[in-house]
Amino acid sequence: MERGFDRVSVNELAEDLGMSVGGLYRYIQTKSDLLVMACESIYGGLRERLAEVATGADLELDDKLRLMIGTYLAECVRNRDQILLMYREYRHLPDQAHRQYQEREVGISSTFADVISTGVRRGEFRPVEALVLAQDIILLGHLPALKGWALRGTEPKIVADEQIELVMSRLLP
Repeated sequence: MERGFDRVSVNELAEDLGMSVGGLYRYIQTKSDLLVMACESIYGGLRERLAEVATGADLELDDKLRLMIGTYLAECVRNRDQILLMYREYRHLPDQAHRQYQEREVGISSTFADVISTGVRRGEFRPVEALVLAQDIILLGHLPALKGWALRGTEPKIVADEQIELVMSRLLP
């Protein structure tokens, strides 16, 4: 995070971790594996948690969506350093890791899109392009990582509440 992927050696990382280079290589095969690990930590288990809310909570559909978005946004705030790292160093990920990251993000956005589409079909939400709005939600989650400097001093809950209301204002009649 401090110097970027290109400017850090595996030797320096091992030293910072207080372990030998050989010890570090017990956990990774290449330096890029460290980025893969950071990538996996961003959304690990999130899609499943969102799906549980979507299918399990005994709430109105708009309240389910609010809860799902709030859960997602809180996870993004918690992982904002890793999200920023991914934006900055994405090009260094191996192709397989690109696909995994994209699949994970598409899975999360699909979970949002499914709930939005259900609400549109039921007439509870205004007609929208569910996949586009779902991607908007994904990007809103990345806002604290990308524009944290602009939000400095604003409580994450206030940011999340505003973002949720922004999405819901597009959906609710």
